[in-house]
Amino acid sequence: MGRIKLHRMRFHTCHGALPHEQHVAQEFWVDVTFDVDIGKAAMSDRLEDTVDYGEVARVVEEIMMGPPAKLLERLAVEIHQAVHELDDRIGAVEVRVTKVNPPIGVPSGGVEVIHWDGD
Repeated sequence: MGRIKLHRMRFHTCHGALPHEQHVAQEFWVDVTFDVDIGKAAMSDRLEDTVDYGEVARVVEEIMMGPPAKLLERLAVEIHQAVHELDDRIGAVEVRVTKVNPPIGVPSGGVEVIHWDGD
């Protein structure tokens, strides 16, 4: 078994509960980690023997650049479901969606929502 992680994909887009967040783009980071059997790909060194993580990135981009969501929770669940549906070989999935500069009234390193399954 193995694990593939797409780390800190960056998107400048509009999501948030406050009215201005639906129209003013902000920075978001998305991490997607998924379990997959990497044995066959390790032996063959062929893309078709593993999950194409470029496809995973495109699915994430489609959701992040799509219609505005009010909550990070919604984005995390939508991405999680889309990644699971992408390839039968994908096992457990973890999605982290981070709003880099959230309007929470104090300086912070961002707000992150995590959605996962598996152990």
